[in-house]
Amino acid sequence: MDALKRKFKEGRQAEAIAECEALCRNDPNDHEARRLCAMMHALLGNYDRALELLHAVRAAKKEEDADVLFNIATCERELKHYENAERYFKIYTARFANHSHGWASAAECQFQLKAFKQGLGLADRAIQLDPSSLAAWTVRGNCQRALGQFENALASFRRANQIQPNVECWLNAGLTLLDIDRVSEAIDSFSRAIELAPNVASLRVARGNALHSRGKLPEAVADFRVALTLAPGDGETLKKACLCLLAMRRGDQAIELCQGILRLQPDMLTATLVHEWVLNELVPTWHVPMMNEQERNKAYHRALESAVTPDKVVFEIGTGSGLLAMMAARLGARTVVTCEGVGLIAETATRIVKRNNFQDRITVLPKLSSAVQLGKDLSVAADILVHEIFASDLLGEHLLDAIEDAKQRLLKPDARVLPSAASIMIALVGGAELGQHLHVEDSFGFDLRDFNAINAKRAPLFRHDLETTLLSDDVEAFRFDFLRDSTFPAEARVIGIEARRSGLCYGVIQWIRIELTDDVRFENHPSQRQAIANWQNIVHRFDAPLYLEAGSVTSVTAAHNRQQPWFDLTAAERTPSKASDG
Repeated sequence: MDALKRKFKEGRQAEAIAECEALCRNDPNDHEARRLCAMMHALLGNYDRALELLHAVRAAKKEEDADVLFNIATCERELKHYENAERYFKIYTARFANHSHGWASAAECQFQLKAFKQGLGLADRAIQLDPSSLAAWTVRGNCQRALGQFENALASFRRANQIQPNVECWLNAGLTLLDIDRVSEAIDSFSRAIELAPNVASLRVARGNALHSRGKLPEAVADFRVALTLAPGDGETLKKACLCLLAMRRGDQAIELCQGILRLQPDMLTATLVHEWVLNELVPTWHVPMMNEQERNKAYHRALESAVTPDKVVFEIGTGSGLLAMMAARLGARTVVTCEGVGLIAETATRIVKRNNFQDRITVLPKLSSAVQLGKDLSVAADILVHEIFASDLLGEHLLDAIEDAKQRLLKPDARVLPSAASIMIALVGGAELGQHLHVEDSFGFDLRDFNAINAKRAPLFRHDLETTLLSDDVEAFRFDFLRDSTFPAEARVIGIEARRSGLCYGVIQWIRIELTDDVRFENHPSQRQAIANWQNIVHRFDAPLYLEAGSVTSVTAAHNRQQPWFDLTAAERTPSKASDG
């Protein structure tokens, strides 16, 4: 028997178990061999076989054997058969009432069965018998936390760690501190657990979550990265890491993280989907239609053609694919410097520039224009500024901030700006097909109008096949002169719009007009249906449709906060008498 124990301890577990099993077969009455064999199986996690052997030993005994009974209950608990484990621990504590570890183990079963009050009582009984019982103080704290007794739970975990510092209690103390919003202390508690077990992924995730909640994103990412090294299949942690990296404007690192996981686990769907999601965040799908929108490309080329000469330095905000920068270089610009805030896009544009043999004339800067330094990134002030950072509502990509900054720091006083101006255009809009996408009244015999109150009022039109009817002339709501003006404050006004035809009006449709030069313009007018379109028309829906008579004037509030425009009926217009009753 001693020889078998030595083999097991030396790492020859399979050999030791095989020999011990042979002893059991050869002598069914050798209960010590069965007991040893059961313990070896249990140590290797083979709890079902351990139970068979232990039950055989128990059946052969005339009196209860404390070790055998306790180990039967423990194996049942490890198999998560908590009702069975509870039954055997109950027998154990009745027979061996002065053994504190039996009461502590019984308390653990009650905790797992969510009988927290009963578990707390059993833990207290164990502590009465042995105040230094680590297991009893631990399960006591767990039951107290489950009962919402957070301060008491912390005291129990503290006592357990005084007896013997252990991972479970530092972890659970940290979780308890999070319950009462003591996040900094929770982070310290998780750190103590990690000191004891640096290679446990769940500890890194727990601390990473706490750090994330405190806005300590680099530290959170570091923990999430370690956790993913230890557990590459943890999709939730991958999502959290990528969220942090995107918030830190390190989307390229999020892509690399996903790709690293996929190299290890090519079929991991979560990693594939997170990778795709990050790509969509970094490189929205409008990039490809923009590159293929030939009318837009022609307009930009005509504008550059009128401005670029061999002595000109061109600075571009928003590299994208590098298309406009390469146009300027091909037209003969001396130098083209272009910047791109998304590292992945900048890296790809650099490859595209090299593929087209313009690497000696074009410099791609992987940074926002606000970070570009004159004299370092841009050797001299630029003669020409090219920009195409228009959103569908014109303003959404921090357009005004970028233009103001560039004019102040990076351009010559007489520099050309392409486009030189841009306008937000609006018109009153109707049309039955459009209305079906904006407003509901009844469907299938049911009145559904209440749903309109929770339907977003600002709706981009991704459908270019919908019938839309313009009920008014085009109206220029806001115009931004990038060439002549250096600042662009927020604005608000009331615009009276005359209906040119009668009809049901669902709201205001908005589009953008770009003036590249005095004689080169481009706009995505809603009457011009295009198969390929980068910018979408946007409808600002009224609360309820209005029936308009030709010649009537509708008052609309128009405002922008430099980031986004907004249009709606004036308060006076939003009256029940104006609304359609269906």
